[in-house]
Amino acid sequence: MTAAPLPESQRRAPSGPEHLLVRDPLHSLFWRLPEGVTLVEPDGVSPGVTFPAGLLAGAAAAGLKPSGKPDVAVLSVGSDWWDTVTSAAVFTSNAFAAAPVIVSQRETSPSKLSAVVANSGSANACTGQAGLAVARAMQAACARGLRLEEKRVGVASTGVIGTLPAADRVQAGIEAAVRDMTADGGGRFLEAIMTTDRFPKACALEVVTHNGVVRVGGCVKGAGMIAPGMATMLCFVTTDAVLTPALARSMLRREVGRTFNKVSVDGQMSTNDCVFFLATGASRVYISPAGAAQLGAAVRALLQRLALMIVADGEGATKVMHLRVRGAARDEEAMCVARAVANSSLVKTAMYGCDPNWGRILSAAGAELAGQSLGRTYLEIGGLRVVENARALPLAAETQRMLREVMARSEVDLLLHLGSGRGREEMYFSDLGHEYVTVNAEYTT
Repeated sequence: MTAAPLPESQRRAPSGPEHLLVRDPLHSLFWRLPEGVTLVEPDGVSPGVTFPAGLLAGAAAAGLKPSGKPDVAVLSVGSDWWDTVTSAAVFTSNAFAAAPVIVSQRETSPSKLSAVVANSGSANACTGQAGLAVARAMQAACARGLRLEEKRVGVASTGVIGTLPAADRVQAGIEAAVRDMTADGGGRFLEAIMTTDRFPKACALEVVTHNGVVRVGGCVKGAGMIAPGMATMLCFVTTDAVLTPALARSMLRREVGRTFNKVSVDGQMSTNDCVFFLATGASRVYISPAGAAQLGAAVRALLQRLALMIVADGEGATKVMHLRVRGAARDEEAMCVARAVANSSLVKTAMYGCDPNWGRILSAAGAELAGQSLGRTYLEIGGLRVVENARALPLAAETQRMLREVMARSEVDLLLHLGSGRGREEMYFSDLGHEYVTVNAEYTT
Protein backbone atom coordinates (compact mmCIF):
# COMPACT_ATOMS: atom_id res chain seq x y z
CA MET A 1 0.00 0.00 0.00
CA THR A 2 1.46 3.37 -1.03
CA ALA A 3 0.18 6.51 0.65
CA ALA A 4 0.60 9.99 -0.76
CA PRO A 5 3.12 12.03 1.27
CA LEU A 6 1.66 14.25 3.96
CA PRO A 7 2.42 17.97 4.11
CA GLU A 8 5.00 18.79 6.78
CA SER A 9 2.32 20.61 8.81
CA GLN A 10 0.46 17.32 9.18
CA ARG A 11 3.48 15.10 9.68
CA ARG A 12 4.33 16.34 13.15
CA ALA A 13 1.65 16.01 15.79
CA PRO A 14 1.90 18.37 18.79
CA SER A 15 4.60 16.91 21.02
CA GLY A 16 6.10 17.37 24.44
CA PRO A 17 4.21 19.91 26.56
CA GLU A 18 1.69 20.46 23.73
CA HIS A 19 0.68 16.81 23.54
CA LEU A 20 -3.00 16.19 24.32
CA LEU A 21 -2.11 13.92 27.25
CA VAL A 22 -0.24 16.82 28.83
CA ARG A 23 -2.27 19.95 28.09
CA ASP A 24 -5.78 18.48 27.88
CA PRO A 25 -5.84 14.92 29.27
CA LEU A 26 -9.61 14.78 29.71
CA HIS A 27 -9.93 14.79 25.91
CA SER A 28 -7.31 12.09 25.36
CA LEU A 29 -8.30 8.74 23.85
CA PHE A 30 -6.15 6.96 26.41
CA TRP A 31 -7.02 8.47 29.82
CA ARG A 32 -10.23 8.51 31.80
CA LEU A 33 -11.12 9.58 35.33
CA PRO A 34 -12.99 7.04 37.47
CA GLU A 35 -16.36 8.00 38.92
CA GLY A 36 -16.03 10.24 41.96
CA VAL A 37 -12.53 11.46 41.01
CA THR A 38 -11.71 15.07 40.06
CA LEU A 39 -8.56 16.34 38.36
CA VAL A 40 -7.11 19.32 40.25
CA GLU A 41 -5.03 21.68 38.10
CA PRO A 42 -5.70 25.33 38.95
CA ASP A 43 -4.56 27.52 36.06
CA GLY A 44 -3.24 24.41 34.33
CA VAL A 45 -0.56 23.76 36.97
CA SER A 46 -0.72 20.66 39.15
CA PRO A 47 0.15 20.94 42.86
CA GLY A 48 1.59 17.43 42.56
CA VAL A 49 2.96 15.55 45.56
CA THR A 50 2.08 18.18 48.16
CA PHE A 51 -1.62 18.34 47.22
CA PRO A 52 -2.63 15.84 49.95
CA ALA A 53 -2.64 17.17 53.51
CA GLY A 54 0.35 16.57 55.76
CA LEU A 55 3.17 16.89 53.21
CA LEU A 56 6.09 19.28 52.77
CA ALA A 57 8.66 19.56 49.99
CA GLY A 58 11.69 21.65 49.19
CA ALA A 59 14.64 21.86 46.81
CA ALA A 60 18.04 23.45 46.38
CA ALA A 61 20.86 23.85 43.87
CA ALA A 62 23.91 21.91 45.04
CA GLY A 63 25.99 22.30 41.89
CA LEU A 64 25.42 18.77 40.57
CA LYS A 65 23.85 20.04 37.34
CA PRO A 66 26.10 22.11 35.05
CA SER A 67 23.11 24.41 34.46
CA GLY A 68 23.11 25.48 38.09
CA LYS A 69 19.42 24.59 38.41
CA PRO A 70 17.99 22.87 41.54
CA ASP A 71 19.28 19.32 41.82
CA VAL A 72 18.57 18.17 45.39
CA ALA A 73 15.05 17.66 46.73
CA VAL A 74 13.35 16.51 49.92
CA LEU A 75 9.77 15.26 50.33
CA SER A 76 8.57 14.77 53.90
CA VAL A 77 5.48 13.95 55.90
CA GLY A 78 4.84 16.66 58.50
CA SER A 79 5.96 15.71 62.01
CA ASP A 80 2.33 15.75 63.25
CA TRP A 81 1.72 12.67 61.11
CA TRP A 82 4.83 10.58 61.71
CA ASP A 83 2.85 8.20 63.92
CA THR A 84 0.10 7.64 61.33
CA VAL A 85 2.17 7.53 58.11
CA THR A 86 2.21 4.35 56.05
CA SER A 87 4.47 3.81 53.07
CA ALA A 88 5.41 1.39 50.32
CA ALA A 89 7.93 1.31 47.49
CA VAL A 90 8.86 -0.68 44.40
CA PHE A 91 12.21 -0.69 42.62
CA THR A 92 13.94 -1.65 39.40
CA SER A 93 14.77 -5.32 38.79
CA ASN A 94 17.95 -4.29 36.93
CA ALA A 95 20.92 -6.41 38.10
CA PHE A 96 23.06 -3.25 38.29
CA ALA A 97 20.69 -1.41 40.64
CA ALA A 98 22.05 1.95 41.79
CA ALA A 99 23.38 2.61 45.30
CA PRO A 100 20.31 4.61 46.43
CA VAL A 101 18.05 1.75 45.31
CA ILE A 102 20.12 -0.73 47.33
CA VAL A 103 20.07 1.50 50.43
CA SER A 104 16.32 2.12 50.13
CA GLN A 105 15.61 -1.59 49.70
CA ARG A 106 17.90 -2.94 52.41
CA GLU A 107 18.37 -0.20 54.99
CA THR A 108 14.95 1.39 55.52
CA SER A 109 11.64 0.56 57.20
CA PRO A 110 9.60 0.16 53.98
CA SER A 111 6.19 0.57 55.63
CA LYS A 112 7.16 3.55 57.87
CA LEU A 113 9.06 5.90 55.55
CA SER A 114 8.40 9.53 56.45
CA ALA A 115 10.68 11.21 53.93
CA VAL A 116 12.55 10.72 50.67
CA VAL A 117 15.67 12.60 49.59
CA ALA A 118 16.59 12.72 45.90
CA ASN A 119 19.24 14.19 43.64
CA SER A 120 19.60 14.66 39.90
CA GLY A 121 22.79 15.17 37.93
CA SER A 122 24.32 11.85 38.98
CA ALA A 123 22.76 8.38 39.03
CA ASN A 124 25.21 6.99 41.61
CA ALA A 125 24.95 3.62 39.81
CA CYS A 126 27.89 1.23 39.28
CA THR A 127 29.89 3.22 41.85
CA GLY A 128 30.69 0.45 44.34
CA GLN A 129 31.24 1.04 48.04
CA ALA A 130 31.89 4.75 47.50
CA GLY A 131 28.43 5.09 45.99
CA LEU A 132 26.80 3.27 48.89
CA ALA A 133 28.61 5.60 51.29
CA VAL A 134 27.23 8.67 49.47
CA ALA A 135 23.69 7.24 49.45
CA ARG A 136 23.92 6.54 53.18
CA ALA A 137 25.29 10.03 53.77
CA MET A 138 22.30 11.50 51.90
CA GLN A 139 19.96 9.45 54.07
CA ALA A 140 21.75 10.54 57.24
CA ALA A 141 21.82 14.23 56.30
CA CYS A 142 18.11 14.25 55.56
CA ALA A 143 17.34 12.39 58.78
CA ARG A 144 19.36 14.89 60.81
CA GLY A 145 17.66 17.85 59.19
CA LEU A 146 14.19 16.43 59.84
CA ARG A 147 15.07 14.82 63.21
CA LEU A 148 13.99 11.41 61.95
CA GLU A 149 15.48 7.95 62.29
CA GLU A 150 17.66 7.20 59.28
CA LYS A 151 15.70 4.04 58.44
CA ARG A 152 12.62 6.22 57.85
CA VAL A 153 14.27 8.07 54.95
CA GLY A 154 14.32 6.71 51.39
CA VAL A 155 16.96 7.73 48.83
CA ALA A 156 16.72 8.24 45.06
CA SER A 157 19.13 9.49 42.38
CA THR A 158 19.03 10.12 38.64
CA GLY A 159 21.56 11.17 36.03
CA VAL A 160 24.55 9.65 34.26
CA ILE A 161 25.45 6.07 35.28
CA GLY A 162 28.94 5.67 36.71
CA THR A 163 29.19 9.15 38.20
CA LEU A 164 29.38 9.84 41.91
CA PRO A 165 27.70 12.95 43.35
CA ALA A 166 30.04 15.10 45.44
CA ALA A 167 29.20 14.23 49.05
CA ASP A 168 29.90 17.70 50.47
CA ARG A 169 27.76 19.42 47.83
CA VAL A 170 24.90 16.99 48.29
CA GLN A 171 24.95 17.40 52.06
CA ALA A 172 24.85 21.20 51.79
CA GLY A 173 22.06 20.90 49.23
CA ILE A 174 20.02 18.65 51.50
CA GLU A 175 20.37 21.06 54.41
CA ALA A 176 19.18 23.91 52.15
CA ALA A 177 16.30 21.83 50.76
CA VAL A 178 15.08 21.02 54.26
CA ARG A 179 15.07 24.71 55.13
CA ASP A 180 13.14 25.39 51.88
CA MET A 181 10.32 22.92 52.62
CA THR A 182 6.75 24.21 52.42
CA ALA A 183 3.27 22.76 51.95
CA ASP A 184 3.21 24.05 48.37
CA GLY A 185 6.72 22.92 47.44
CA GLY A 186 5.69 20.14 45.07
CA GLY A 187 6.66 22.13 41.98
CA ARG A 188 10.15 22.93 43.30
CA PHE A 189 10.65 19.30 44.31
CA LEU A 190 9.79 18.13 40.79
CA GLU A 191 12.00 20.72 39.10
CA ALA A 192 14.98 19.48 41.08
CA ILE A 193 14.68 15.85 39.93
CA MET A 194 14.21 16.57 36.20
CA THR A 195 17.00 15.80 33.72
CA THR A 196 16.17 15.50 29.99
CA ASP A 197 12.46 16.06 30.65
CA ARG A 198 10.95 18.71 28.37
CA PHE A 199 8.21 19.54 30.87
CA PRO A 200 7.18 18.80 34.48
CA LYS A 201 5.02 15.72 35.02
CA ALA A 202 2.66 15.95 37.97
CA CYS A 203 -0.93 15.04 38.78
CA ALA A 204 -3.34 15.72 41.65
CA LEU A 205 -6.75 14.14 42.22
CA GLU A 206 -9.57 14.55 44.73
CA VAL A 207 -11.35 11.28 45.46
CA VAL A 208 -14.82 10.76 46.92
CA THR A 209 -14.81 7.37 48.65
CA HIS A 210 -17.45 5.58 50.71
CA ASN A 211 -15.40 6.63 53.75
CA GLY A 212 -14.96 10.30 52.90
CA VAL A 213 -13.00 12.65 50.63
CA VAL A 214 -9.26 12.09 50.29
CA ARG A 215 -6.53 13.50 48.07
CA VAL A 216 -3.91 11.82 45.88
CA GLY A 217 -0.86 13.52 44.38
CA GLY A 218 2.17 12.49 42.43
CA CYS A 219 5.08 13.46 40.23
CA VAL A 220 7.54 11.63 38.03
CA LYS A 221 10.66 12.39 36.05
CA GLY A 222 11.67 10.46 32.97
CA ALA A 223 11.85 10.74 29.21
CA GLY A 224 14.48 8.21 28.12
CA MET A 225 15.73 4.82 29.32
CA ILE A 226 12.11 3.76 29.82
CA ALA A 227 11.10 0.08 29.80
CA PRO A 228 10.22 -0.52 33.44
CA GLY A 229 10.31 -3.91 35.13
CA MET A 230 8.98 -2.74 38.50
CA ALA A 231 8.61 1.02 38.36
CA THR A 232 9.81 3.83 36.11
CA MET A 233 12.59 6.33 36.69
CA LEU A 234 11.82 8.39 39.82
CA CYS A 235 8.18 8.58 40.91
CA PHE A 236 6.64 9.85 44.13
CA VAL A 237 2.99 9.23 45.04
CA THR A 238 1.18 10.63 48.08
CA THR A 239 -2.23 10.51 49.74
CA ASP A 240 -3.73 11.79 52.97
CA ALA A 241 -5.89 8.66 53.42
CA VAL A 242 -5.36 6.38 56.42
CA LEU A 243 -4.00 3.09 55.04
CA THR A 244 -2.70 -0.10 56.57
CA PRO A 245 0.80 -1.20 55.48
CA ALA A 246 -0.65 -4.23 53.71
CA LEU A 247 -3.14 -2.10 51.75
CA ALA A 248 -0.51 0.48 50.77
CA ARG A 249 1.87 -2.25 49.61
CA SER A 250 -0.70 -4.25 47.62
CA MET A 251 -2.26 -1.14 46.07
CA LEU A 252 1.07 0.23 44.87
CA ARG A 253 2.32 -3.05 43.41
CA ARG A 254 -0.97 -3.75 41.65
CA GLU A 255 -1.37 -0.31 40.12
CA VAL A 256 2.29 0.01 39.10
CA GLY A 257 1.88 -3.31 37.29
CA ARG A 258 -1.14 -1.97 35.43
CA THR A 259 0.45 1.34 34.44
CA PHE A 260 4.20 1.93 34.57
CA ASN A 261 4.99 -1.67 33.63
CA LYS A 262 3.02 -1.28 30.41
CA VAL A 263 4.91 1.61 28.82
CA SER A 264 8.06 1.86 26.74
CA VAL A 265 10.03 4.67 25.18
CA ASP A 266 13.21 2.93 24.07
CA GLY A 267 13.19 -0.56 25.58
CA GLN A 268 15.90 0.31 28.11
CA MET A 269 15.29 -0.40 31.80
CA SER A 270 17.01 2.03 34.14
CA THR A 271 19.31 1.13 37.03
CA ASN A 272 17.56 3.72 39.21
CA ASP A 273 13.82 3.08 38.75
CA CYS A 274 11.76 3.55 41.89
CA VAL A 275 8.27 4.49 43.05
CA PHE A 276 7.72 5.73 46.61
CA PHE A 277 4.21 5.88 48.10
CA LEU A 278 3.55 7.93 51.26
CA ALA A 279 0.14 7.92 52.99
CA THR A 280 0.07 10.58 55.70
CA GLY A 281 -3.30 9.79 57.28
CA ALA A 282 -3.85 13.55 57.70
CA SER A 283 -7.41 13.39 56.30
CA ARG A 284 -8.32 11.04 59.16
CA VAL A 285 -10.34 9.06 56.61
CA TYR A 286 -9.89 5.35 57.31
CA ILE A 287 -10.22 3.36 54.11
CA SER A 288 -12.52 0.32 54.17
CA PRO A 289 -12.42 -2.48 51.55
CA ALA A 290 -15.07 -0.65 49.48
CA GLY A 291 -13.16 2.61 49.82
CA ALA A 292 -9.94 0.80 48.89
CA ALA A 293 -11.38 -0.13 45.50
CA GLN A 294 -12.24 3.53 44.85
CA LEU A 295 -8.88 4.81 46.06
CA GLY A 296 -7.08 2.13 44.04
CA ALA A 297 -8.88 3.24 40.88
CA ALA A 298 -7.79 6.83 41.58
CA VAL A 299 -4.16 5.79 42.18
CA ARG A 300 -4.28 3.83 38.92
CA ALA A 301 -5.59 6.90 37.06
CA LEU A 302 -2.86 9.07 38.58
CA LEU A 303 -0.08 6.62 37.72
CA GLN A 304 -1.51 6.16 34.24
CA ARG A 305 -1.44 9.91 33.66
CA LEU A 306 2.16 10.14 34.82
CA ALA A 307 3.22 7.11 32.76
CA LEU A 308 1.57 8.45 29.62
CA MET A 309 3.20 11.84 30.09
CA ILE A 310 6.58 10.07 30.14
CA VAL A 311 5.71 8.37 26.85
CA ALA A 312 4.51 11.68 25.39
CA ASP A 313 7.83 13.26 26.40
CA GLY A 314 9.95 10.37 25.14
CA GLU A 315 13.07 12.44 24.30
CA GLY A 316 11.75 13.90 21.06
CA ALA A 317 8.59 11.81 20.76
CA THR A 318 5.62 13.20 18.84
CA LYS A 319 3.10 10.38 19.30
CA VAL A 320 1.73 7.94 21.84
CA MET A 321 0.61 4.56 20.55
CA HIS A 322 -1.73 2.20 22.40
CA LEU A 323 -1.21 -1.40 21.31
CA ARG A 324 -3.78 -3.98 22.33
CA VAL A 325 -2.75 -7.59 21.73
CA ARG A 326 -5.64 -10.03 21.74
CA GLY A 327 -6.09 -13.69 20.85
CA ALA A 328 -2.72 -14.92 22.10
CA ALA A 329 -2.32 -18.40 23.56
CA ARG A 330 -1.60 -16.95 27.02
CA ASP A 331 -1.38 -13.52 28.67
CA GLU A 332 2.39 -13.97 29.01
CA GLU A 333 2.70 -14.55 25.28
CA ALA A 334 0.59 -11.47 24.59
CA MET A 335 2.92 -9.36 26.73
CA CYS A 336 5.99 -10.68 24.91
CA VAL A 337 4.40 -9.74 21.59
CA ALA A 338 3.34 -6.32 22.87
CA ARG A 339 6.85 -5.54 24.11
CA ALA A 340 8.42 -6.76 20.85
CA VAL A 341 6.24 -4.41 18.81
CA ALA A 342 6.53 -1.47 21.22
CA ASN A 343 10.33 -1.74 21.31
CA SER A 344 10.81 -2.22 17.57
CA SER A 345 12.85 0.63 16.09
CA LEU A 346 11.29 -0.04 12.70
CA VAL A 347 7.75 0.24 14.07
CA LYS A 348 8.60 3.36 16.05
CA THR A 349 10.28 5.16 13.14
CA ALA A 350 7.35 4.34 10.86
CA MET A 351 5.03 5.91 13.43
CA TYR A 352 7.25 9.00 13.57
CA GLY A 353 7.06 9.32 9.79
CA CYS A 354 3.27 8.83 9.72
CA ASP A 355 3.91 5.80 7.52
CA PRO A 356 1.19 3.08 7.74
CA ASN A 357 3.80 0.37 7.13
CA TRP A 358 1.92 -2.30 9.08
CA GLY A 359 4.25 -5.05 7.88
CA ARG A 360 6.73 -3.93 10.52
CA ILE A 361 4.18 -4.65 13.24
CA LEU A 362 3.49 -8.17 11.99
CA SER A 363 7.18 -8.82 11.47
CA ALA A 364 8.03 -7.87 15.07
CA ALA A 365 5.15 -9.98 16.42
CA GLY A 366 5.97 -12.95 14.22
CA ALA A 367 9.62 -13.00 15.27
CA GLU A 368 8.45 -13.33 18.88
CA LEU A 369 6.17 -16.27 17.94
CA ALA A 370 8.56 -18.15 15.67
CA GLY A 371 7.26 -21.52 14.51
CA GLN A 372 3.58 -20.84 15.26
CA SER A 373 0.73 -20.87 12.76
CA LEU A 374 -1.12 -17.53 12.92
CA GLY A 375 -3.39 -17.70 9.89
CA ARG A 376 -6.34 -16.06 11.67
CA THR A 377 -4.47 -12.86 12.60
CA TYR A 378 -5.96 -9.47 11.91
CA LEU A 379 -4.65 -5.95 12.50
CA GLU A 380 -6.43 -2.63 12.90
CA ILE A 381 -4.89 0.86 12.93
CA GLY A 382 -7.18 3.50 14.39
CA GLY A 383 -10.13 1.15 13.94
CA LEU A 384 -9.33 0.58 10.24
CA ARG A 385 -8.65 -3.07 9.39
CA VAL A 386 -5.58 -3.49 7.18
CA VAL A 387 -4.89 -7.21 7.65
CA GLU A 388 -7.38 -10.10 7.67
CA ASN A 389 -6.43 -13.77 8.10
CA ALA A 390 -2.74 -12.76 8.03
CA ARG A 391 -3.15 -11.22 4.56
CA ALA A 392 -3.15 -7.64 3.34
CA LEU A 393 -6.59 -6.23 2.64
CA PRO A 394 -7.16 -4.20 -0.53
CA LEU A 395 -8.02 -0.70 0.68
CA ALA A 396 -10.27 1.74 -1.11
CA ALA A 397 -8.95 5.23 -1.77
CA GLU A 398 -11.17 6.68 0.97
CA THR A 399 -9.87 4.13 3.50
CA GLN A 400 -6.29 5.00 2.57
CA ARG A 401 -7.06 8.69 3.09
CA MET A 402 -8.54 7.93 6.53
CA LEU A 403 -5.51 5.83 7.38
CA ARG A 404 -3.16 8.72 6.58
CA GLU A 405 -5.22 10.97 8.84
CA VAL A 406 -5.03 8.43 11.67
CA MET A 407 -1.25 8.18 11.32
CA ALA A 408 -0.88 11.97 11.55
CA ARG A 409 -2.57 12.12 14.97
CA SER A 410 -0.74 12.41 18.29
CA GLU A 411 -2.56 9.33 19.60
CA VAL A 412 -2.73 6.15 17.52
CA ASP A 413 -4.67 3.06 18.59
CA LEU A 414 -3.47 -0.36 17.36
CA LEU A 415 -5.25 -3.71 17.70
CA LEU A 416 -3.40 -6.94 16.87
CA HIS A 417 -5.53 -10.09 17.19
CA LEU A 418 -3.56 -13.31 16.84
CA GLY A 419 -6.56 -15.65 16.65
CA SER A 420 -4.98 -18.45 18.67
CA GLY A 421 -6.38 -18.15 22.21
CA ARG A 422 -7.71 -15.84 24.91
CA GLY A 423 -4.45 -14.23 26.03
CA ARG A 424 -4.45 -10.43 26.09
CA GLU A 425 -2.16 -7.54 27.03
CA GLU A 426 -1.51 -3.93 26.16
CA MET A 427 1.36 -1.48 25.91
CA TYR A 428 1.74 2.25 25.41
CA PHE A 429 4.81 3.39 23.49
CA SER A 430 6.30 6.42 21.78
CA ASP A 431 7.58 6.98 18.29
CA LEU A 432 11.28 7.41 17.57
CA GLY A 433 12.65 10.42 15.70
CA HIS A 434 15.73 12.51 15.05
CA GLU A 435 15.66 14.27 18.42
CA TYR A 436 16.07 11.00 20.34
CA VAL A 437 19.36 10.33 18.54
CA THR A 438 20.55 13.89 19.17
CA VAL A 439 19.77 13.77 22.89
CA ASN A 440 21.36 10.40 23.51
CA ALA A 441 24.36 10.77 21.19
CA GLU A 442 25.44 13.82 23.18
CA TYR A 443 24.21 12.85 26.67
CA THR A 444 27.60 12.90 28.44
CA THR A 445 29.45 15.25 26.10
